[in-house]
Amino acid sequence: MPVLIVPDKSKPLNIPVFQSRIPKPEELVVLDKPLLEATIEVGNLLKDCKAKWALAGDIGEILNGVNVQPDHITILTNVVGCEEISTKLKGFQVEASKLVETQIKRNAEIEPKPLPIMIKSYTSRFDLNGQRLNVHGDLRIKVGDWDWGDPLDYEPEYVYVVGVKVPVVPLELKTRLYRGLGWYDRVSKIHAAMARRHHKIV
Repeated sequence: MPVLIVPDKSKPLNIPVFQSRIPKPEELVVLDKPLLEATIEVGNLLKDCKAKWALAGDIGEILNGVNVQPDHITILTNVVGCEEISTKLKGFQVEASKLVETQIKRNAEIEPKPLPIMIKSYTSRFDLNGQRLNVHGDLRIKVGDWDWGDPLDYEPEYVYVVGVKVPVVPLELKTRLYRGLGWYDRVSKIHAAMARRHHKIV
């Protein structure tokens, strides 16, 4: 019959311990109240939207715990989604959907010389109690004199904002985009958010 043999000297166990601590200021992620309330309103108004849509830009990232400071709401959808969202948010619309091509403020940092970034999408604009909402359908990106990319596609992830379920653009897609543009500071912010989430630091 096998016998359990207990050694004379106990060996120390190497168990990792994660201590509770107060988050550093740079780890605190806060969405200001007016933008938070507008985000909740958007989530409620679009909860029955049949077209694919998701919160994108800085607002989508902060809802995933990324330390950014959004100043407006951005929705990424397709052409069909633009029409449906315009119908559901008709009372807030300030600019109807139209094809718009613009250069964003930041350049791509993938070559010795910075390259301009253009985006093209069916864009509509809304105002929710003073908070700006931009809706982009079939958004495409062009870097320098390269060809236009295909419309951005994604499978939305979901987060709860004060009990309201809203779709957001996945951080994995944002990471790939930022790496492709050479924006490694933004990649680092996403990685930091993922690390905080893993260690349950809010």
